[in-house]
Amino acid sequence: MLDSKANFVCLITGPAGAGKSSVARILAKKFDRSAHIDVDKIRNMIVGGYVRPWPHNTEVRSQLSLSVKNACEISSNFLEEGFNIFIDDVVGEIGLTQYSEFFLNNNFKAFVLLPSLESLLKRFDQREINEELRKRTHDLHESFLKNKDKLNWQVIDSSNQTLEETTEQIYKEIIKFNKIQS
Repeated sequence: MLDSKANFVCLITGPAGAGKSSVARILAKKFDRSAHIDVDKIRNMIVGGYVRPWPHNTEVRSQLSLSVKNACEISSNFLEEGFNIFIDDVVGEIGLTQYSEFFLNNNFKAFVLLPSLESLLKRFDQREINEELRKRTHDLHESFLKNKDKLNWQVIDSSNQTLEETTEQIYKEIIKFNKIQS
């Protein structure tokens, strides 16, 4: 385990099935004081009036924005107590901007896990995934692919990597980033 001098926030994003939650959880275990914030759990706190995050409309955008705000506030509480933060969330440009602006004065780094679509669908074949989620994943993959070089995040092609290899690659980047930022 590593104890970081300067606390940081790490956002792990990507399409469904990319391994965001697993990677964030494993990374959090590598640091003495860390928290894993699964934004899907925050979204699911809405009971009355909950809308799934697609297709996009005004209410979806409102609930997605609210979940980012809540994740940021929870993260802020952990940061104040000396914890490093690992957030896993599916975000596009708007969500990434929200996180970036909120954590402007913190060590903040975003990673997008972007395995090939073929790899994602193969992972889904190993689980019971409904056709609607497969379609959503296809759309998300296309969106991330389109924006991969436009936004301020580091792209990780995890198509041919194990979970441990992906985690180790990001871990090394976090250490490198925090030495520069510290």
